[in-house]
Amino acid sequence: MSNPSLDAPPIRIGTPAEFACVRSFFGGIQFNDRAVCAALKIRDIAGSRDLRPGEIDWDSASPALQLAITLFVLGACAPREDFRNICGDGIFAAFTALGLVRDMRRRDATIVCPVWLYPVAGFIVASDRRDDPDGEEYRPPADVVFPGLDAGTLRLLRLLPQMRGGDALDLCGGCGIGALHLSRTAERAVSADITRRSSFFAAFNAGLNGVNIESLEGDLYAPVMGRYFDVIAAHPPWVPSTGDAIVFRDGGDGGETIIRRIVEGIPRYLHQGGTAIIVSLGRDTIEAPYERRARGWLGEGGRDCDVILGIEKMLTIEEVVGSVCKLHLNDNHRQADRLAAHLRTLGTEKFIYGALFIRRTNERVAEPPLRLRMSLSAAAADFDRLLAWRRQRRNAAFRDWMKLAKPRLAPDLEIVDRQVVKNGALVAAETTMKAECAFSTALRLDAWVIPMIASFKGSHSVEQVFSKARRGSQSPGDFTLRAFIDLVAMMIEYGFLDVEVSEIQRSSRGAAKC
Repeated sequence: MSNPSLDAPPIRIGTPAEFACVRSFFGGIQFNDRAVCAALKIRDIAGSRDLRPGEIDWDSASPALQLAITLFVLGACAPREDFRNICGDGIFAAFTALGLVRDMRRRDATIVCPVWLYPVAGFIVASDRRDDPDGEEYRPPADVVFPGLDAGTLRLLRLLPQMRGGDALDLCGGCGIGALHLSRTAERAVSADITRRSSFFAAFNAGLNGVNIESLEGDLYAPVMGRYFDVIAAHPPWVPSTGDAIVFRDGGDGGETIIRRIVEGIPRYLHQGGTAIIVSLGRDTIEAPYERRARGWLGEGGRDCDVILGIEKMLTIEEVVGSVCKLHLNDNHRQADRLAAHLRTLGTEKFIYGALFIRRTNERVAEPPLRLRMSLSAAAADFDRLLAWRRQRRNAAFRDWMKLAKPRLAPDLEIVDRQVVKNGALVAAETTMKAECAFSTALRLDAWVIPMIASFKGSHSVEQVFSKARRGSQSPGDFTLRAFIDLVAMMIEYGFLDVEVSEIQRSSRGAAKC
């Protein structure tokens, strides 16, 4: 059991002047993502989770930055006077007033940082440590604040859209990094979390960065009842519950209880034209794939929602349970076996880790959700393009527009021909078109289609390419213009071809005038 006296946050929300002193110091020594990652020789700040002081080459860091990394990122102790000499008495007093440094127990003239403090996405963020700052037995608080530098959080930050004002909500907000990021382009940003401790840390981090966000405590949408948002973001807990639920970690039965409740609330809290982004683990089941089940969770009020799932990886039941067993069950294999059996009784086929994008439209969306493999380079703009394209396809005049469209081959397009020996000669067996960009896709095509697709260089319309192939008897007689339009539309959606929606609209308006 945790000691309630130990569960009080070790940091304090101070005055704007105290926050400004600390912020100025960090800016002066370049305590930022680029410099810290360069000093630690890691690709991004998530790599700092497994480093130790003796494994680091400090050549690129100044003495002040070295000490700050040691004290705040690595969580080691430091001589009090060394740190005071680097920052000066006034700034040292501000660090002390905010609780960011304190004397180490049972070691004279030595200080520690009682929280984990690190740069991420251009901000300085505090969350709970993973160990005891005084080197004693670690006793985490029951509502421990999870760090904002894990790979899933960084993925969510890369997928958050650039807003043009409006209201943004980050659910399961934790330390507040999602709302901080959204505050750059939103008029108002809200971080909401079920625990008071997380809400406190989010408010502290807002003050530390000089950013105005609203930090609320409550169960999912409860603190914002009656409000609407242009963006709703979430990186919710996903671990399938095992009977010893921990609030920051467990996602309920099957791991989807919280995700489902977030999705169910989208029609009631997301503006028309707004976007929800949920990065988490979901399940493909005997009932339906993850994205179709999510579409069902939206209910009748969400019939105007379009859904895209970007998949980062697929995992078996054994892989997920093995990870849970190692990280959260202390290698209790009997309990792990019970969890695996329960997941199978729920109809689980496999787990999907990725990003759900849900866009509210002003029309009923009949087509099924789209599932694509998402690369590490995928960003919000890539999903925006897909959602805009899918909306264009729902327009009644879409095929008339497509006749006039002039697609271009995508720069990352690759065509692979596989040939086999038949009757002593090499003959074409199959042709596969691949695109490795924001989304990794592959499509097998008949060989006769390839010359038609290769004709798209931005100068010939879909109708012109089809007519030329028909005149030259390069396509089957029963292959219609409508079928070709549908094929090209799918290839644009999957990233094999590029076309500007505005270009089609301009061409359509021009044709209408004629």
